[in-house]
Amino acid sequence: MYAERKFTLLEVVLALTILALIAALTGSLLFTCQRSWMSTRENADRLDRRMRLDRIADAAFRNAIPFRWPDAENRDRLTFNGKRDSVRLAYLHRINSRDEGGLRFLELFLADSELKARFRRYPVTGERAEACTEETIARQVRTLAFSYAVREGDAIVWKSEFETDDPRAGLPAAIRMELEFEDGSKVQYLRRTAGNSSASVYGRYRENANASK
Repeated sequence: MYAERKFTLLEVVLALTILALIAALTGSLLFTCQRSWMSTRENADRLDRRMRLDRIADAAFRNAIPFRWPDAENRDRLTFNGKRDSVRLAYLHRINSRDEGGLRFLELFLADSELKARFRRYPVTGERAEACTEETIARQVRTLAFSYAVREGDAIVWKSEFETDDPRAGLPAAIRMELEFEDGSKVQYLRRTAGNSSASVYGRYRENANASK
C-alpha cells in the first residue's frame, strides 16, 4: 500500500500561476478577436453605407431632369423641390422590364436620425401618406444638408433652396448633399444634374445652345 503524496505549497502556487497565465492569455486572445470582429463589422457597415449613398448620388442626382406635373389647380409645375433638409426630383432610370417606364420620382429627407428615400413611378407630391416605397439609405445621421448650384451670369452660386413657380425654370446645375453622422464623420456628394442649363463651359471654349447655327 502506497502512502498518499500531498502537494506542497510551492507546487500549488506554481499551478495557480500557470492557470492564471493561461486564463489571461485566453482572455486577451478573445478580447483581440472580439475587437477585430467589431472593427471588421464597422468597416463593412461603413462601406455598405458609402455604396448606398454613391448609388443615390450617381443614379438620381446625375440623371435628374426637369419634369412638370399638373398641380391641384391644373397648372403645370416643376416637380423638383429643393430644400435645405430635403430634395424631391425626377430622374432617368434604367428600364428593367417592359412594364416599367424610364422615369423615377424620388424624395430624400431625414427622419429619426435616418436618411430616408421615398420613390415611385409617378410624381411624389410631398404628402407623406401617399403610396410610396420607402427605404432607409443611412442610419445614425446627425445632420443632413442640401445645396444647389445656380448660374448667375458667369458665376456659379450655391443656394440652400431651389424652388420656383416659373414654368420655364429648369434644374440647378448641380446638387450637393452633406451628411454628418453621430460618430462625428462627415461625407459630401456633389453631382451635376443631367438637364440643368442651356450653356456649358469648357476651358476657353463656350458653347451656347441658344446661339444661331
